[in-house]
Amino acid sequence: MYENIVVGTDCSPRADRAVSKAAELARMTGANLHLVCVYREPTPVMAVAEAPTIVTGELNADAIRARTAHVEALAERLRVDGINVAARVETGSAAATLVDVADVVDADLLVVGDRGLRGLRGVLGSVPDRVAHRARIDVLVVHTG
Repeated sequence: MYENIVVGTDCSPRADRAVSKAAELARMTGANLHLVCVYREPTPVMAVAEAPTIVTGELNADAIRARTAHVEALAERLRVDGINVAARVETGSAAATLVDVADVVDADLLVVGDRGLRGLRGVLGSVPDRVAHRARIDVLVVHTG
C-alpha cells in the first residue's frame, strides 16, 4: 500500500500524535518512514543602531539542537519498534519543505497534524492546508487536539 511515508513534526506533544499515526501506518504496511522537522532560519534584526542584534520569531541555536536531539531520539525509538526511519531537520517553510522532501524520497503519503486549521490561521492558510494544496500525493491530516 505505502512504500515511503513522510511525516512532519514541530517536536511538540501534539505533533507526536501525527508521528504516532504515521508510524502505525508504516508498521502495518512495511513502509519507510521519513521523519522531518522544519524550522525557519533565524533572522537577525537590529532594534536600534547601537542595540545588540536580536532574533525574532525563529529558533536560536540551542532550540535547533534540542529539536535535532528530539527528532533523533524519536527516530531511534521507532527503529527499536522495527520501523525503518530516516530523520532530518531542515530549514525553510514547513509546508514547502515537507512537500519537497516527499518529492525527493518518492513518498506516497505525507502526514501532518491539524494544528493551525482552526480559526483565523485556517482561513489564512496553515501548514496542513498548504501541504494539502501543494502535494501531488495523498495527505493525511491527523487530529492532534
